[in-house]
Amino acid sequence: MLAGEPAPTGPARRGAKPPVFPIAAVDDPVLPEVLAELAAARADEMDADTVNRELSIARKAIGWWQRQGWIECDPTIGIKRRPTPPDRTKARNSDARRVSGDRPGPALLPAG
Repeated sequence: MLAGEPAPTGPARRGAKPPVFPIAAVDDPVLPEVLAELAAARADEMDADTVNRELSIARKAIGWWQRQGWIECDPTIGIKRRPTPPDRTKARNSDARRVSGDRPGPALLPAG
């Protein structure tokens, strides 16, 4: 993402080699605009969790580089996290069942 190249998708992601990227290039004034475009394109290709995870990784690396004094600016400042859909795989708690009108089913007892 920071190299200004689209990241590989699908099976090409596994084992992909990262591009060579000089850290000082993060301070390039055009990088924020390029990153915003790449992030938007990436959001069209991947789910929101993947895009948000990649953005979070980039931000952590940039923060560390700043603390080391290697770079000064953060080109990800204008990029917002993507909204994620609710996780429907998690069990609902009892409050959610009461609101929806569901009743808990019979308890399963171990065979005896």
